[in-house]
Amino acid sequence: MDYLEFFNLKEDPFGLTPDSYYFYPSKMHNDVLASLDYAVEQKEGFSLIIGEPGTGKTTILKIFIDRWKEKAEIALIMTPRLSSEELLQAILDDLNIHMETTNKNEMIKTFRDFLIARSLADKRVIIIVDEAQNLSDGSLEELRLLSNLETDKEKLLQIILIGQPELQRRLHSEGLRQLDQRISIRATLKSLTAVETSDYISFRLIKAGKGSAIFDEKAKKLIHTLSGGIPRLINLTASRAMMVAYIGSSHQILKRHVLDTVKHIPETQRKSSFRYRTLRYAAAAIALICIVLVSFVGYKALQHTNKSPQAPAHSNTQNVITQTASANVQRMATVTVRTARVREWPSLQAGIASIVSKGDSFEIIAEWTASGGNKWYKVRIPDVGEYWIASYIVSVGSH
Repeated sequence: MDYLEFFNLKEDPFGLTPDSYYFYPSKMHNDVLASLDYAVEQKEGFSLIIGEPGTGKTTILKIFIDRWKEKAEIALIMTPRLSSEELLQAILDDLNIHMETTNKNEMIKTFRDFLIARSLADKRVIIIVDEAQNLSDGSLEELRLLSNLETDKEKLLQIILIGQPELQRRLHSEGLRQLDQRISIRATLKSLTAVETSDYISFRLIKAGKGSAIFDEKAKKLIHTLSGGIPRLINLTASRAMMVAYIGSSHQILKRHVLDTVKHIPETQRKSSFRYRTLRYAAAAIALICIVLVSFVGYKALQHTNKSPQAPAHSNTQNVITQTASANVQRMATVTVRTARVREWPSLQAGIASIVSKGDSFEIIAEWTASGGNKWYKVRIPDVGEYWIASYIVSVGSH
């Protein structure tokens, strides 16, 4: 029985990929959406949305676009590391304004005509820049100049900048003072409260089919403490805790299951927070108390995999890895089974780092072949890390 079947769920409730289906409508997130709607309806010039990584900026963006895609022309810039000229061209391309000339004056004139025509048709034109902290000062200035395209009565263009806190700090600098003064709507996505974190976990379980998984209140409180209320880290911690409970054949996720996840969460995913550094020691202490139980669970699990290839010594694994990266070809591993376990090193006896679903594709960065001929791929999983997956549960292709 696989992970989802065990908990009687239709899908993974704590996936890391932003999905508007799982949007949790906290007051804060609803307020941000309302602010964006107001900015577009009132034809304000600039709006600024600030949030730490994992606070839900991309999900908010998806919902906002779904709301306005029938009523507005939207240019979405997802790769902001562009020169000012490249940024203008990317905006025009996204709005399906195709021009043969690269003369900037002609491009601006054509863009202004486009904006006026849309305004007469009572249709908004919105430019959204995600990860806007990566924009150069020149590109930010280009956006300010584009915002000058207006009539005597109204702005023809609404620009939304979405980024991390460093963007706000940059906008306060002397060189970007004029742009900062034009921002009329400002909103900040903050972490969830302890009560919201508890509701968030229950909400996502219900959306995934409810099933039989039950997080007790102590587990929820610890997840909030570990994650700092950051939705992405809540997902990561809750998902790992469910895996620990699954391995132990428990439908109830307890505080001890959450504590056991700490050592499996990559350092880069821990928000570099004091919470994780401190609680890791607490987890180690409790792990000593639980070691007999964990060992028994591990022994029962190994009974089902006693024909597995001998695990290589973890410290020696790197000596036999074949690097597969190429300057020209990116190899991808696509999961071919309903759910699959990703391991911490190439062995069925290794710890589970994550659970992935059929159709998920990941970049292959290395491979390892055991003495018995079993092959493993080291894959890069966005927002999780680099781990190992068995070759017999994936198909490999080039990208």
